[in-house]
Parts: sequence; structure tokens; C-alpha cells
Amino acid sequence: MGETTSWTNGTQKFVLHNTSISDNGEASSTVTACAMLLDAPVIPLLSWTLQAHPPRPDPPVFVVADAGSKGAGMFAARDIPAGALILVDQPIAVVPSNVISPWKREAFDALLPRISRFSRDSLLALANCKPLSEHPVVEGIALTNAIQIDLPVPLTTAPQEYGGIFPNVSRANHSCGLDAAVKWDLASFSVTMYSLRAVRAGEEIHNQYIDVLAPRAVRRSELVRYGFECMCPHCDLPDAAAVARSDAAREELRNWRHLHPRFLPWSTDICRPDDTIIVSNLRALELIEQEGLYGLQVPFIEEIAMSYAVLGDELQFRDWAQKVVDLCAGQDPERARKFAGWIADPRSYKQWGWRAKQRQLLDKQKEPVDLDISIPW
Repeated sequence: MGETTSWTNGTQKFVLHNTSISDNGEASSTVTACAMLLDAPVIPLLSWTLQAHPPRPDPPVFVVADAGSKGAGMFAARDIPAGALILVDQPIAVVPSNVISPWKREAFDALLPRISRFSRDSLLALANCKPLSEHPVVEGIALTNAIQIDLPVPLTTAPQEYGGIFPNVSRANHSCGLDAAVKWDLASFSVTMYSLRAVRAGEEIHNQYIDVLAPRAVRRSELVRYGFECMCPHCDLPDAAAVARSDAAREELRNWRHLHPRFLPWSTDICRPDDTIIVSNLRALELIEQEGLYGLQVPFIEEIAMSYAVLGDELQFRDWAQKVVDLCAGQDPERARKFAGWIADPRSYKQWGWRAKQRQLLDKQKEPVDLDISIPW
């Protein structure tokens, strides 16, 4: 589809390009539902025969409504169970990140005429935290709302990050606790948002803008570029002791894999207590609950389920494995199918009950042996 004026940034040559996404049938070589500013070598690597994205929930499970001092926000229209699909969204525009050049404003503004009217209205309705005196409107909206997406980049070119501006998912405000997760899919050129925990009707749905495992002071300093001081429940804490407790919990989770035992070494190490991984991961889940970091929970739940598998505890295994299935059914269907198969037939798991069998063998070796110690003469 049509290229126009190009802009250079060192060895990079950026051009405007259209996707094959359309709305209301309005798509051509010059108008599309999504326009992109791309490093030219990326364009041949993109497949324009897009795969179908998951069907959108109908009726929608969220509404955009007033969020007080935060402006607009996303709210649950009805109760949403953990692991459920919240939305499917395709970008209005794709722009390069971290490009500092005098032509950037001109290039960003050149996107607007390429975007169909319906999508253009959606883009211009998004929040803009940047003053017009410093950033033209499209650049300001991009800096406020763009979500990092992965595009194929030739190995022979300079690495380049891209951000997508989306009509709906960009409405989600930030929180340092996670009740939803966003997943980008290049094949369908779309993002999906899934709930990480049960969300009640009327509750706000959030996204994360920064590294939420950083200390509160660091998080707040990074959010300054969005024009606000975070006052989410995990930042608006009553005193210094509460802040220190929260920071310590997040640091522990950040460094978890370096400080705590792992499932695979433990699973074949009979010298370690049978509940080592279970106790350790329950501690992690306690910290996750405390800090609202539900996006981190699946690996810990999975390891608890697997621990009960090698211990041969069918009741506990089914309970924890079902949690994995429920949380992963939408965002990680392959993992969900694997655990569902084991729930149906736990003994199909290759190491089912291995530790229990080893314990039985050890116990037999410890049984006293009757010896005849009488003198034979």
C-alpha cells in the first residue's frame, strides 16, 4: 500500500504506511483504520493477510466512564470472572518510540489524513497529558497513550521499538496493582485484554504503564511523564512503615527466582522437605495478594499444582491445576489445555507420585531387620 514522504533518522528511513485493517469498509491505499510510521525495511516483513482475532465479547463487558481526577477510565459493565476476555482492540496508529528528531511532529501529524474518519475521531478523543505548546496533538496523544508492540525488525537494521495507539485499551488508567493484562498478537494485529482476578461490576479496570515491581518512589518518578502522581491504593499509603512494607514485598517478588528454591531441582531432591515449594510459593501468592500484582500469580500456582502432582496428591493437584486452567484459558490456551488434560487423567503426568514412591522406598529401607545373633555353638 502507498508510501509517501520519508523522514530519515541516521541510517533509518521512516515512511507512512497503511494496514489492511478497515472500519465500515473504508480502506484504500490512502485511507485506513490504522496508519503507521515505520522504518522502511520493516514493511516487507509484515503480513497483510491478517489472521482472525478472537471474537469480541458481545455485549461489551466494559464501559468508558468518568474516573474523577484521572479523567475517563474503563469500568466493568458486569461481573467479570478471573481469566475472562475483556476486549479485543486493533490500533489506530503505530509510531516509532524513542526517536528524537525535528521531523517527528511533522511525521506524526501526517498520520491523521491517512486514518479513516471513525478511527480519527477515536484517536482525537483520547487523553493528552502534553501541552500543545510543546507537542502537537498527535504526538501528545501518542506519548500519553501508546502501548509497546512488537514488530519484526530486520537483523541488518538498527533495533527500533514501536508503540500502538488503541481506541479502547488506551482508555485504561494506570494502577500499581494489576487486575488485567494486555497481550499483543502480530498475526491478527490486535491486543487482547484479560482479567487477572475476578472484577466486580462497576470496578475500574487498569493497565500498567511502568515497572510495578519498582519501589514506590521510583514508580512515581517514572509516572511524572504522564502528568500525574500515582494515588492508587498501592501508592496512597498511610505512613512510611506501610511504604517500606510494600517496597520490601515488591523487592522480594522481583528477586524471587534468585532467592527461593525452584520446582525442578526440588522435584528429584528427596533430601528437601516435601512441602518446600508449596510453602515457598504460598508465600509468594500472599505477597501478590497484598500488593495486587495478580499478573505474577500463574507461575506460582502452576508450581504448587506440579508439586502436588509429584507428591501424588490428586485432590490438591486438581484444585490448583483448575486455577491454572481458569486463568490461562484465554491468554495462554496451550498451557490451559495441558493442565486440563492432566486434570482429566492425573496419572498421565510423567512424574505423577514420584516423590511419594521414593518416600515409600526409603521407609522400607529404614524398617528394622530381624537378625539371629545367637552364637551357633
